[in-house]
Amino acid sequence: MKRTFTLLALACFLMTACNSSNPTTAAEPITVQFTSATLPWLADLYNCAGANVVTTDQLATEFMNLESVDLVIRVGQPDNLTSPAFQIGSETIQVIVNFNNPVNTLTAEQVRGLFTGQLLNWQEINGSNSLVKVWVFSSGEDVQQIFDQTVMGGSPITSTARLAASPGEMAQAIASDVNAVGILTRSWNTGNVSEVYNVANVPVLALTLAEPQDVVQKLIACLQK
Repeated sequence: MKRTFTLLALACFLMTACNSSNPTTAAEPITVQFTSATLPWLADLYNCAGANVVTTDQLATEFMNLESVDLVIRVGQPDNLTSPAFQIGSETIQVIVNFNNPVNTLTAEQVRGLFTGQLLNWQEINGSNSLVKVWVFSSGEDVQQIFDQTVMGGSPITSTARLAASPGEMAQAIASDVNAVGILTRSWNTGNVSEVYNVANVPVLALTLAEPQDVVQKLIACLQK
């Protein structure tokens, strides 16, 4: 009886020792801010996070704050970047028109003319005799910032431009109006609009306040695969 008790005690000790040397890893919370253009990357984000709890917040770049989150995901590199940045993908920014618009290609000069309001009628560039309807994003959106820097060169957007609240709204607005022209990323182009000008090919970046550690470092590494 004494020997049996001793063996049971030894077994309990070994089990306790094994459990203490391999503690269960607790899931860690991860906070992420992302722009509307990078929504297609969220599926990969959640897959890479595994059991860790991810809290996301969609914001324009002007409202993002690296000091309050673990990660920021955006299209294109911001000016005067000082924090660590990691490319997790690439994106193409396009000027788009309705499928039924006879104009199938534009030059940079023509794009500027349309978006500044200097070209008011599609007939001026071999299109139909119809007024141009311009669609843009808010100035705080990463895609709009890249378009303004790359194409507009400091020229103002026409005051008659309509404002799209999201890439989905932009795509729908152009797809439903033969006289509309707008801006969209290739990931959001589902085939219901036509690309007529390639604005820029840009990286999709994950930004952190400091060099990433532990779970955030692993998350970024997974997103880069």
